[in-house]
Amino acid sequence: MADNIAYQLDPGPLESSVLTEQITHRSRDIWDVSVNMILNTRRCNGKFWDLVKKYPIPPRVLEVIQLSGLYGVYRSHRPMIDRSLITSLVERWRPETHTFHFRTGKATITLQDVEVLYGLPVNGHPVLDNELIRTIGDWQNICQRLLGFTPCPQDFNHNSLKVSALNAHMLRQP
Repeated sequence: MADNIAYQLDPGPLESSVLTEQITHRSRDIWDVSVNMILNTRRCNGKFWDLVKKYPIPPRVLEVIQLSGLYGVYRSHRPMIDRSLITSLVERWRPETHTFHFRTGKATITLQDVEVLYGLPVNGHPVLDNELIRTIGDWQNICQRLLGFTPCPQDFNHNSLKVSALNAHMLRQP
């Protein structure tokens, strides 16, 4: 019988000249056994999806979502957040090479991966462009035309409509 020798894993990078940020990388703390915590992620409270459940999206709006090619995202509903998985991926992400370093090799997420997972179109004109030239008044007009109500200026966060404004509008509906 072979001797029972404990397997020793060398967690350090094989080629230190490539991974120049190793000293400050999160994985360094794990290799030094000084951290054992799951990362805290931004919270998705699901209020938007609760609204969609309570007030189904009208067929006219669903048609626009389908025409824009974003129906796959809508159909995926509220994402479940696996903080342990996110923590593991953060620990394996290397900003120097823009890849994940796994034991089986390097990997990255491509535009084609996103296209397949969400059914998003990646050919053609972009859905959004640089909207810095639009004013809050322009956005209010767009909301009136597309959503049927005009939000107050404080209901915007830069060029984004706050979900709370949409929520308040929906709750005022009969």
